[in-house]
Amino acid sequence: MRLKLVFAAACLALSASSHATLLKNGGAELGTLEGWTAGGVSSPGIDDGSFDEGINPRTGSFMFYGGRGSFGSLTQSVLLPNYGQSRQVRVSFWEQGLDQDIPSDQGYVSLTWRDIDGGVLGSVQTPGIDSHDGIWTNWNGLFAVPASAFTVDYTMHFVRNVGRDLDAFFDENELTMVPEPGSIAMLALGALALAGVQRRSRRPALRPLTAA
Repeated sequence: MRLKLVFAAACLALSASSHATLLKNGGAELGTLEGWTAGGVSSPGIDDGSFDEGINPRTGSFMFYGGRGSFGSLTQSVLLPNYGQSRQVRVSFWEQGLDQDIPSDQGYVSLTWRDIDGGVLGSVQTPGIDSHDGIWTNWNGLFAVPASAFTVDYTMHFVRNVGRDLDAFFDENELTMVPEPGSIAMLALGALALAGVQRRSRRPALRPLTAA
């Protein structure tokens, strides 16, 4: 029974790992840019709601903001699991900007696929999000991963359209592997194994027969 419990737990853990975000510090909750490399000219950084009055982190205490300048970026290089297999990733992030006009300052995310030697295989990007009505807007979508992609550069792009400041904000960036059929089967196998163990534990013990 102990072996079955270990097997079931391993199956469930393996399946659950496909739902974990691959990004470090995706919501800026470390209070620093740890995990991210800044690019562009605006010096993007971490904000606690003090840069633009009325724009606060969607969750937690911190968010990413654009800084001052025409454009900026924050990039994180991520190792992709299951090299050489058919894969998909899900991108999810929240964006908000200061209400200045149409368009206001905005943001988008790009993914740059790299091979095992660091060479660029190609890139994809989300639409630009211009959410300037005092609310956060989520973008969530799937991208197919090239079979030979070994790493991916996840980049937040901050784009200024009005004024001197770059009033675009990101929060809750997530990059997750989408479960493949094998992962789903592993989850089901683990659940069945646990169910079998539970049924055995509930079965009443047989009493030894006694002579009449």
